[in-house]
Amino acid sequence: MYYLDILWGINLIIHVTLLTGTARLLKRKITKKRLWFVSLLGSCTIFFVLTPWESWLFHPFGKALLTIVLVWLAFGYSSLYMFAQSVFMFYMTSFLAAGTILALETWRYSIQEHYIAISHYVQSMYSSFSLILIVLSIPGIWLIFYWTDSIIKKRKVKMSKLAHVVIEAEGVSLEGKALVDTGNELKDPITRVPVMVMQISHLRKIWPMDEYETLHEVVHHNRLEQLSEITHWKDRWRFIPYRSAGQDMKMMVAFKPDRVAVEDEEISTFDSILVGLETRQLSSSNDFTMIFPSDPLETSKHATA
Repeated sequence: MYYLDILWGINLIIHVTLLTGTARLLKRKITKKRLWFVSLLGSCTIFFVLTPWESWLFHPFGKALLTIVLVWLAFGYSSLYMFAQSVFMFYMTSFLAAGTILALETWRYSIQEHYIAISHYVQSMYSSFSLILIVLSIPGIWLIFYWTDSIIKKRKVKMSKLAHVVIEAEGVSLEGKALVDTGNELKDPITRVPVMVMQISHLRKIWPMDEYETLHEVVHHNRLEQLSEITHWKDRWRFIPYRSAGQDMKMMVAFKPDRVAVEDEEISTFDSILVGLETRQLSSSNDFTMIFPSDPLETSKHATA
């Protein structure tokens, strides 16, 4: 049991390392509480050797099922594409870790053992069965490397277009990541004030639930006449006409904040801007919850240059 305790401790550290590495490569946040909970759960599977289900754990399907459960607990499920990314990246991190351990073990073996033993070790590694397995694994490994590289590049491009935004109104602050969109040219048709977009869920924690639900209905179903029932921010509401591709003209519900601060390469503050509300999730991977037009940022940079 003493040795099993040591193996459990090592297994716990390995799970923490793999999940942390996966989160860093995917640029996804994982809380320390969830990280240690999932790592503890994954490391406890080593005690399966004391149960009748030991053979299940070492079966390929059992390992794959365990991986899927651990990744789901660690990163959640927002879409099939995002979940598949997490699973493949976890496997990628595991392969890198396993390859490093194998290289170090081979190096240690070559130092400590005699040359005759090394020849026997190499011969056992590259037996006919192992060679076939390695050859068959090359296409799959290449595809994983290719897809992983594509994931990292796409996320780097996306993350480079994100900025931290703080919206202040009525003494409260709403913070979140915003996508700086060069294609967003939405403006108030009368004042020509630019309009950014924010998920309405930001208001859930600071508004009374009954008024929040009423506002949600107004925005989601475009029931503008019900806006008069809302007492919060009564003098701040604006209606912005807009048209989506292939749809008729609609009205976006927006409010006038006291100020908006955007932290990109530098901090820029805007007093003349409107915040439009959207009930849908703006990012499928939850990378951002706001969309900010690029024109005001470019104007601010030129003015301070």
